This record gives sequence, C-alpha cells and structure tokens, in this order.
Amino acid sequence: MANIQKTKFETSNAKNITFTIIAIFIVPLIVLLLIELSLRLVGVGHSYDFFDEIEINGAPYYQDNKLFANQFYPASLGIAPLNNTLKKERSSDSIRVYILGGSAAQGFPHRNHGVSRHLDAHLRAALPGKKIEIVNTAMTSVNSHVVYEVAKGIPPDSADYAVILMGNNEVVGPYGPSTFSQNFSSSITMIRAIQALKHSRIWQGMATLIQQARPAVDKEEIVWEGMQMFTEFSVPHDDPRLDAVYSHYETNLRDIIAILKDKGMHVVLSSVPVNLRHSAPFGSAHSPELTEAQGKKWDELNAKANEALTGQSWSAAITWLEELIAIDPEYADSHFLLATAYEKLNQFELSKRHYNKALDFDTLRFRTDSRLNQIIQSVADSEENNSFSFVDSLKAFDEVSAPYSPGWDLLHEHVHFDYYGNYVLAREFTRSIMNDMQGSMDYKKLSSTEAAQWIGFPNHETIEVMNRLEDMISQAPFIKQSNAGDLLESTKKRKQAIISEVGSPADVIERRKTLVSNGNADWKIHYELAALNKYLGNDDSVKYHYKEIFKQYPYNLESQVDFAEISSREQNFNEAIYYLEQALNYTRGNPEIIVKIHGLLGLNYLKINDYEKGSENLLHITSDYTDNIGATLRAYGLLIKSARENGFKNDLNRYVRDVQVYAERLIKQGKDLSYPLLYRRMAQIMSLAGRTNEAKVWQAKKPNKQ
Repeated sequence: MANIQKTKFETSNAKNITFTIIAIFIVPLIVLLLIELSLRLVGVGHSYDFFDEIEINGAPYYQDNKLFANQFYPASLGIAPLNNTLKKERSSDSIRVYILGGSAAQGFPHRNHGVSRHLDAHLRAALPGKKIEIVNTAMTSVNSHVVYEVAKGIPPDSADYAVILMGNNEVVGPYGPSTFSQNFSSSITMIRAIQALKHSRIWQGMATLIQQARPAVDKEEIVWEGMQMFTEFSVPHDDPRLDAVYSHYETNLRDIIAILKDKGMHVVLSSVPVNLRHSAPFGSAHSPELTEAQGKKWDELNAKANEALTGQSWSAAITWLEELIAIDPEYADSHFLLATAYEKLNQFELSKRHYNKALDFDTLRFRTDSRLNQIIQSVADSEENNSFSFVDSLKAFDEVSAPYSPGWDLLHEHVHFDYYGNYVLAREFTRSIMNDMQGSMDYKKLSSTEAAQWIGFPNHETIEVMNRLEDMISQAPFIKQSNAGDLLESTKKRKQAIISEVGSPADVIERRKTLVSNGNADWKIHYELAALNKYLGNDDSVKYHYKEIFKQYPYNLESQVDFAEISSREQNFNEAIYYLEQALNYTRGNPEIIVKIHGLLGLNYLKINDYEKGSENLLHITSDYTDNIGATLRAYGLLIKSARENGFKNDLNRYVRDVQVYAERLIKQGKDLSYPLLYRRMAQIMSLAGRTNEAKVWQAKKPNKQ
C-alpha cells in the first residue's frame, strides 16, 4: 500500500514538474512565437537578410537588401551593400564569384575600378568561353562580425567561388573597442545572440517604440563624417580588449569559411596588405610607466632626431631614434621615423622591422596588424585543401615593392589600393581560381597595361575620385600623421597625372573604340560611353551603348530609366513604358526613384491614350508618396489635365478636390514654408482644371511665416 501511495506521489510530482515547465517555458515561448508571426503579418519591421529573393519577368532572382547594414549602423549613415542582382538559377557556362570584406575589398575609392572589376577582366581573359559574374558583397566600415552575417545570408549553391579579404576594421567596426556603433563585448556568444534578436520583429518593434519615446534632441540623425568618427577611442597594443578582438576574428573567420564551403563554394582566403612605408601611425602613446625624467629626456632626444631627419642626416637620426626607443619602445611614430631613416641608408630589413612595429603600436587601429595576418596564416594552414585556397597577398605586395615595403606604389593611403594594388590582388586571385579549375597556369594573363584598357582606367570618374580622396586626407585623422604633407602632395601629383592622361570626352570615346569593336568591353565601359555620348548630344550612340548594357547586364536601373527618357522624347512611348516597367524591379525601395518612375510611366501611358494605366501610376504617387510635394503636385497636374481633356468630369472634380485638401493640409502643417512654390503650383493646377477664379485665389496667397 505504501509503495502504491509512493508511486502515485511520484507520478503526481512528475506531472506537476511537467506542468510547471510548460507554464514557465513552453507557454511564454508559444505566445512570443505568435506575437512574432503576427507582427510579421502586419508588416512590422523588416528583413535583415543580405539578399532579398524577388521575381523579375516570372523568374526568381537575388537582390541586395539595402537595409542589411542597419542592424549594425544608423540608417542615416547610408552604409549599404553595392547593387547586385543575380539569377537564382545559374547557367552552366557561367563562373560566379563572391567577394567579402570591407571598403578595401569593395574597391574604395575606385568602386568602379576596384578589385572586383579587375578580377572580372582577368577571368574574362582567362576564360573567354565563360560568362563571368563578380558579386561584391563588401561594405565600408565593416568587420568580421558583419561579414559573418553576410556569409550566413548568401544563398546555398549560388556561386562557384568566394574570396575573403578582411581585417582592417576589426577594432573600429561594430562591437570593436574603438567604435561608436554597437558597444564592445568580449563575448562572441553574446554578440551573436544580440544579432539574432535584431532579426526578430518583436525586437524591432520595441526598438521603434523606444526611439519614438526619446526626446527630439536624441533623435537627430548621425551624419557620416569618415574616419574621424572613430578617432576618440585609442586602443594601445597591450589593451586587454585586443585579446577578444583577435579571438573573435579567428572564430568568425573559421565560421565564415565553413559556412561558405557548406554552401558549395570554393573559398579563396587572402592575407591583407596595408601601407607600411608611406602611412605614418595615426596615433602614438607613451608607455604609462615612463617617468617624468625619462619623459624630459625623450623630448630632448626627439628634438634632436627631428632636426637630423629634416637635415637628412640619416645616421645621426638613427642614433637619436634608437635612444628614443630604448627609453619608450611603444611610441609608434618613433618606429616609423626610424624605419624611414634605415630605408634611406638601404638597410631594408631593419626598415621593414620598424615599419611593422609602427603598425602594431599604432593606437588608432585602422589597419590590419601583424597579429591579424598571423591569424589568417594560421587558419589557412589548418584548413584542408578541399574547396579552399590561400592567397598570400601580403607576400605578393612585398615582392612587387621589394626592396622597399609596400607604400604608395600599391596603395593610396593607409589601406585602400590604387590601380596597381587592385591589379596585383586580382592577378593573384585569378591564379588561385585558375589553378583550382584546371590545375595549371596555362591561360591568357593580362598585363597591367592590358587590364587598364579592359576596365577603362583612368576615366573622368577617376578624376572625381581623386578630388574626393584629396578632401578626405585633408581631414582628421590623416592631418595628424607625421607625413601628412607628403601624403597630400603625393595625392595631388597623382590627380594631375590622371587629368592629363584622361583628356576630353571625345578622347576617351576614341580610346575605347578598339575595346568595343573586339567585343571586350564590359557593361560598365558601355555605361561610360553612353554617359560621354549623352554629354556630347549623340542620342543614337547613347541608345546603342544602352542596348549593349541590356545584353550583358540588364539590371542597371539608371540605364533603363535614361533609355526610356530618350525613347519618350523620340515619341517611342511603348518602348519607354517597357523599360520603365523593367526599371521598377531595381528601385530597391528608394522612394525618390519609385516616384520618378511612376511619374514617367503615368506620362507615357497618357501619351498612348491609356487613361486607366496612366492614372493608376500617378495615383500611386498621390496616395503613397505625399511627402514628395513636388512630385505629388506634378502627378495631380497630369491627372487633372488628362481628365479634363478626356471629358471625365467626375474624375476632374475629384482630383481638384483632393489636391486642394492636400495643399490645405500642407499649409496647416507649415510645410508651405519649406516648399514656397506651393501657391504658384496650385494656381497652375487650377488653371489646368479650368478654375480661373480659384487659380487667382491661390496666386494671391502667401506663406504664413508666423
């Protein structure tokens, strides 16, 4: 009897435990899941996946998600993936390559002449029977935490190769110890948990509510100010947080490689070259153990060293600098100056040693340091050769620059590659890919001169790039480098050389003729030629080059819209409509572009007397994009004009009423002050409607400035 009671008690106890677990864990989990699903259904939040899957003309495609980086940075900074649209189903004659990394991998400052464009040219030359697709997923100011999320978002079996070139932003990127965005965390598990939560609509909804509740002063949008945004956070070489940075980098790198291999790609991992020779440290810090007496002695020796350097007394400078370093071995700029002096005396090994010490002691860590490249090498050594290759770009740069260390011969400033730097990277990546594909180096190799012709370098865009680069290095942190003056002078000389080489638009068109005639012009060459011919007023040539673009890469929004506008001017309205409707596939949710295309569609449909479709496109603007006052008023103007011309009195009266309600609402909200043309535009619209008296009333109105 006792045993029976005991059994009943144990059974009852087990049931209680089960019910408790269900009540405490299972029920809340189900509730949260239902809330999450409900929020998704009603459209709260958005996807942070790297690619959106869309449909174009009935076929599935992948397209970059412009909201992806908003999980790491404020949307106002404008950090986003490059435009990429790619077919889900790949053809058997294509080779597709992903590039992953930060701004150096993206190609900054030469985004149209960066490593991806170079790699495309090299592979087209090596594999003339293949269609080459280079998909650059790299973004500015991102580190391995971001690239890990990129790798997770890449669809399975969507490419043949994936090239990884990352390391410059490990300290200054998200979750690093020297960033303004996403607080540093020593736990990679915590970082990944936070990132997983950010993908949930519950988290996003709560974040929106919190943001709305904040005071107006806290809602001011952060504006991108470049590298100077990261200069308030020094991280010396012995900062204990660096141990976490290095650990996170290795974990992320290994996981990224595993993810990409599991998704059917051969991974090409690259070491990361940086400017050693011509990039002085951005920050130097004295050892905290330096005594007052040592500090005084250091100042005296530093003055003598600088005097010797100015007088080009290299041996004397070395003597003073060696004494400086003996007192304070951690001051980064002392090593840089010593490396420069050794170089002047052709002592290149000693020079390189101290350039590397200057890199590793730099307290503003914008460059991949020696430890990170050692991790890359270690990971590469431990990877199986199956579906994996290592490209030692660091060694390749050393060989090109020898006997000197890499500098302005391959890079613009601290980490961003110039034309030849990108050429060398692409050449090495091509060797790795071709070795994997055919096991030999027997393929057509482009010389530096040939590659420049194939990618159209330099061009007028290059001049604009150099102007922006000059502006960038004229600000912090570059102006605080000990060789800031030399950097500015070097950049100006480069720009002048490029200006002389590029010449006039007609010169560029002439230089590109051979490339076009032999079929080696890529779609970006045709885009450049379309722009130049547009500038010169050659509409026939513009249309020819746009048609070539549509054959090679029919996903370029600007080409579609511009071609449609030319067709419309030539009264080929149906042709214009076709390309405008194609262009809607590539707006990526940009409201200004969407409004422009619907406005043009409305106009062109009305031109072919399709009142229904014309009105439908214009009403899309007046209902969904009323914040764009100019476009909304133009749409109402076209609607009213068309309704009146077609004798649709009910529509005419409705549009007149709606536009007046809209205008009065703008005035009530005080938006007439920011759009002072409101009254004139309303007068014009009333005139189009045949409402002369109302037009006069609107003409007489003035903004209320009280």
